[in-house]
Parts: sequence; C-alpha cells; structure tokens
Amino acid sequence: MNRNRIAAATALLIAGATTAACGTTGGPAAAPTVEKTKTVTETLLDAVPDASSPVFHYTVEGGLNPFSGVIDPAGRAMTAEITQKVPDTPITLSMRFLVVEEKIWTKIAFTGATADLGLPKLPKKWMAIDPAKTGDSDVSDMKFSAAEIDPGYVTALVSAAAGLTQTTAGHFTGTTDLTRSTEAEIVGTKELTALGEQAKTAPLDVVVDADGRIAKATVKIPEAADYEVTYDRYGAAKPLTTPADAVKAPAAVYELLKG
Repeated sequence: MNRNRIAAATALLIAGATTAACGTTGGPAAAPTVEKTKTVTETLLDAVPDASSPVFHYTVEGGLNPFSGVIDPAGRAMTAEITQKVPDTPITLSMRFLVVEEKIWTKIAFTGATADLGLPKLPKKWMAIDPAKTGDSDVSDMKFSAAEIDPGYVTALVSAAAGLTQTTAGHFTGTTDLTRSTEAEIVGTKELTALGEQAKTAPLDVVVDADGRIAKATVKIPEAADYEVTYDRYGAAKPLTTPADAVKAPAAVYELLKG
C-alpha cells in the first residue's frame, strides 16, 4: 500500500479521535490540527495508478521496448501488445499477451509478404501458455503484481527527479536522473554511458488529469526519441476477463517464445 495513503488514513483517525474527545466536558480544549502541504514530488507519486485505480489504458513509446495495453487492478489482470518489424525481412510481428493473476494467454500474428517463408500457421484465438514450457524466456515469469500497475515506471522517474515545479494547472516540469531508473529501459547501457552527465538531468514533463491522475510523462533524451508514457481511459477501458474460447498453444508458439 502507498505510504502516503497510510499516513493520510492515520491522520484521519487522529482527527476522528480528536473530534470525539471534544464532545466530552471538563477536559482541555484540543489543539487545532495543521494539515501538511504536499510537495510536488508527493503530489505526483500519489497521482500514479495503484491497486485502487480503475481499469485504464496505457502506451509506452520511445524506450527500448515500446508497448501498449490495458491494466485492470481490480481484476488483477493486464494486457501488453508489441508490434515489431523483423530485421532484414518484409515481416511485421504482432504479439499480444493477456495475464490474469498467474495465468497467461497470447495471440501472435505475422503480416507482410509472409508466403513461402516457412512461418507457422497459428490459431487466431487466445492461446493458453504453460510457463513450464517457455524455457528461460521472460514469459515464464509473467504474472500480475503491484509493479505492473505502473508499466511506464512513472514512479521511478518522479522519484529520481529534481527541480520539479508546477508550471500550469496539472502540468509539471523538472529533470530526472536516468541512471536511477534503469529498470524503465529508456535507453540501453551503451547509450546511457554515452550520455554522461546529461543522463542525470534529462528534462521531465508530467501532466495530471482533472482527477489528479497521471495522464502523461515525457522524458526528452538528447539525440534520441522522447520517452513517452500515456495513461488514459480511466474507468472507460474494458475490464479484462479470462478468455472463454481459448485454445492450448501449439509447440510452434513455444519455439517462437524461446527465440
């Protein structure tokens, strides 16, 4: 649970106890409570989606692994969609994953001039994955957890930020230290080294919606594409459920997942 939310709940309990005490007679008057003003960092960290957030859509662009999907905290479920051009071929590979608790399904499609290239013909329905058959691939570790609720690592970017200020309503700027948020995979190790000291002061721009929720976070990378995280359609994205007509993944899928 978010530490700031625990502190807020504790403050409410104390306030409630104070109110009850004021209803008795003969005791000293209670001292007035003073509400602490949040820092910009605390405001932005509280704006990051958590387990209490409604289902929402996300897009992560510009990093090492761009992807998009839906996060359903209440259903403990998520989707991730990745589309990549296969190097030195006319083929585009699209992969979708659905994770509910610890269960995994996938959809894999090839588009482009795929004839006579020996590609497997795969079912178009959701295919159930057995993690034990995926070898050492990242798929074997796929499961829903609290960390998945912030797929763009906005928490890490804000925690590593400096000089955050609110420029207009819902709009915040500052810098972030990319060396402290490597888990976001914004740039590779070589690129991070090449950036030198610039990596520690990458411009950060964060937008919060009218309900105080993260809408967009953008990191400007010198001589590279911006890293952009978008969280939208809060409460409007379709909740995720277990696919009713899924089929078992054929052997060809496991071979693809193993690389």
